[in-house]
Amino acid sequence: MTRLEGRKRSKLACQTCRELKRRCDGAHPCGTCVRFEYHCNYQVARRRREPDRNPGPTGDSAPAPTQASALPSLKSSLDDVASSTASSHAQARSVEANSCPAFVRSMALRLDPKRNPRMHSFAWNAFLGSRRTSHTPAVESITDVVSQKRLQELAVVYLLKVDPVYGFIDREQVLQHIQQRWAARNATHAQDAVLCGIAALGCLFSQVNADTAEVALVELARVLLEKTLSTAPSVDIITAWLLRVIYLRIADTHYAAWMASCTVMHMIDAAGLNMEAPEEAIDPAPHQDISLELRKRIVSIAQHLNIWMSFDMGLTRVALPDTITTVPLVREGDFTSELIELLPFSIELDPQRKPTAFELEYALQVVLGRMHSSPPSVLAQCNLALCLCRRLRSMDVALTDSVLQQVLTLTSNGIRAVQAILTARSPWHQMTYVPFQIVCVLLAIDTVSSISQLRDAMQCLQDVCAVYNTEATQEALRTARSLVLLHQRGKEMFASALSEILKSRPMSPVGDVTDNCAVLDDTAGMNNFSDQFFGLQYNDMDQLLSADFFWNITNNRF
Repeated sequence: MTRLEGRKRSKLACQTCRELKRRCDGAHPCGTCVRFEYHCNYQVARRRREPDRNPGPTGDSAPAPTQASALPSLKSSLDDVASSTASSHAQARSVEANSCPAFVRSMALRLDPKRNPRMHSFAWNAFLGSRRTSHTPAVESITDVVSQKRLQELAVVYLLKVDPVYGFIDREQVLQHIQQRWAARNATHAQDAVLCGIAALGCLFSQVNADTAEVALVELARVLLEKTLSTAPSVDIITAWLLRVIYLRIADTHYAAWMASCTVMHMIDAAGLNMEAPEEAIDPAPHQDISLELRKRIVSIAQHLNIWMSFDMGLTRVALPDTITTVPLVREGDFTSELIELLPFSIELDPQRKPTAFELEYALQVVLGRMHSSPPSVLAQCNLALCLCRRLRSMDVALTDSVLQQVLTLTSNGIRAVQAILTARSPWHQMTYVPFQIVCVLLAIDTVSSISQLRDAMQCLQDVCAVYNTEATQEALRTARSLVLLHQRGKEMFASALSEILKSRPMSPVGDVTDNCAVLDDTAGMNNFSDQFFGLQYNDMDQLLSADFFWNITNNRF
């Protein structure tokens, strides 16, 4: 019989794969470092130096004449390699800590080390491209897709559901364009693309399943925007691209959304919208008839989307120079400022910035203490707090009991926010993403309080799947159930091991009992202990059981 060959594995692994305990294919650079954009380097094994066969005058081996002069440069080279390796490893850990999919993969490896789960963006949104159809009608104008009355109705849906969270358009100007569109035949590609983006989001937020009009609007917006790539980016062009990014983030795949987001950021940079004085830009946007307030909102929302898509995928974000730092004004019925006020803390999570543990702990305290009123804004707050927790964990920082309790309070608020979004039939991208993250974090914290909240988080995912029954939501629910099952099996293995210990070592009398002294009674002692133990409140039990909880990674690693 011939011997079956096992999986081929490189004999020499790069330093990053060694540190992260990953399989390495031995390429230069290896597949893992290419995928996650790590610095790939190999530690070359030093050969044993043979003694010089030419003896010196005293009979001893003479050293090479250049050996002494080479030592300083050799030491400097080794120091540079060590510094580069340490920096690469630290950046790799911070990139993985930012990414929820990487966190899920690491958690699955901890629960079942024998398997090697793939990197996958579970629950990135509820659709992942399922709203597209194989047949896309070919149209050249928005007037061929919807009537003026239908467009007005979709614009109202947009202004009621999307604009209060992502408020970056001039409402009066949009309604005026709709009123004039059927009378005027000289609308530009950018203006039609803006109306297509608003109408497509209106469809998305008013119907569970896509119709032919929504598909045609999205395709027409894509065609029109591609025609604008050869011209200088105007405000209308940037607005239309940003509307497309929002739609793609909610309904399409992650690479399509991330690429569109990067395009918007580069257009903002080229047009100078991020500057206090945009006319000083190299290629300023034409017709700069836009207020400073709207410019702030466009730039901030585009940054928010690009940062978090880059974090989720472990890719590089587009950082804008000379960005306006002031927060837009608060408008009645508008919650955009709540979202934008989180932006400085999101920027600090960039792996290139390397914030200290103290800075991250301070940011977490501030984020946990904020009051958010809109459900999508609450989900953004929850997403940021969970990412800060993962970053602190990657830096070997253990969260205190009081901070953990605040985190659990926020996750509970996040679950209620998802339920409110479901009731309103507003399929925000974090509707699936945040409860899935909450399930993972509750399992990771692994205390009585966190596990008791797990039922609500799983029910929340199931409710999302019931309303928006797509392959993406079903996969998110299946994956969450698998993680809970692996966690349960691990607990059962621990319980079985403890049970075997008790069976093999029964309680025996202490010492030689030769008189009428009472013998220690196992049952009475255990009953007394049970009365005391199970009379504890949840918080007290957490203090007893979670002395080495999962977040304290000096004692628990995966």
